[in-house]
Amino acid sequence: MQRLFRILLYLSLLFFAWYLYRAEYIVFKGLSPDPLLLTLSLLLLFAGFVTGGVSWAAAMRQEGHQAGIVKAVISHGLYIFSKYIPGKFWVILGRASYISSGKRHMKQLSLASLQEQLLFVWWGMILSLPPTFLILKRPWVGIIIFGVLLLLSFLLFSGWFHRIFRRVLERVLKKEFSFRPMKGSFFLKVSIPVLVFWLLWSAGFWLLLLSIHGDGGPLTVGSAGPLAALIWPAAMTYGFVIVILPAGIGVREGILVSFLVAGGMEPQSAVTFSVISRFWFVTGEVFLFLLAASMKVLATGQSG
Repeated sequence: MQRLFRILLYLSLLFFAWYLYRAEYIVFKGLSPDPLLLTLSLLLLFAGFVTGGVSWAAAMRQEGHQAGIVKAVISHGLYIFSKYIPGKFWVILGRASYISSGKRHMKQLSLASLQEQLLFVWWGMILSLPPTFLILKRPWVGIIIFGVLLLLSFLLFSGWFHRIFRRVLERVLKKEFSFRPMKGSFFLKVSIPVLVFWLLWSAGFWLLLLSIHGDGGPLTVGSAGPLAALIWPAAMTYGFVIVILPAGIGVREGILVSFLVAGGMEPQSAVTFSVISRFWFVTGEVFLFLLAASMKVLATGQSG
């Protein structure tokens, strides 16, 4: 199992390189980002990624596995690029496989990983509602997202709804599922770091916007300005739920453009910024991967 997922890691890196090649990103001229704000936005982004490892450690701890934050960050970071393989479940399985010591252990950790990711989406949807109603100003979109949020809430927390959903799913797919409703202690303990890294990412996105478009109108000035920070959870969450696409490629950028244009930004500037934001986020992914790889080398050296 460990060998299989090591191969998966290398394949995910190849998919990531292929994605960058096909994206055909170019260097945009005429932009002069504020160095201080850009640096702060990157630091907040990096802190958010590390906090994602903390939430994974908290999820494992709720399942009785004391892997520790260091090992959680390593497993979380080494498989960060597996999201670029279509399906997204490789992220869930990859980091669980790094920690697991057997088939039963793998099953428990995969459940913890899945529930932590669903909690990530759940909180992202909640944070996305204010900008959807107040910036995008398309109530029907907000109503749809709220409906999906309710369904996800029933799936996560309602025993009877979960049983009905599982029976239907097992009959359709002819396969047994061990997913269970989320425990209250899991929700409370894991929600704290999940919310923290959502807020860190949102603040970093807000500073990135300020660094490039400090005079960008309603999105960066006035009382409605800080609300633009929550555009990031909206773009991330709406892109994440489209599981057939790797890492929401193209979807996230399109959603960002819609929000930015609705907030008063020129379409060309919105498209440019959406691509910059993808580069910004990929920088955070590279940081986490290099951090995890370095931590693994140090841990191996100390154990040897």
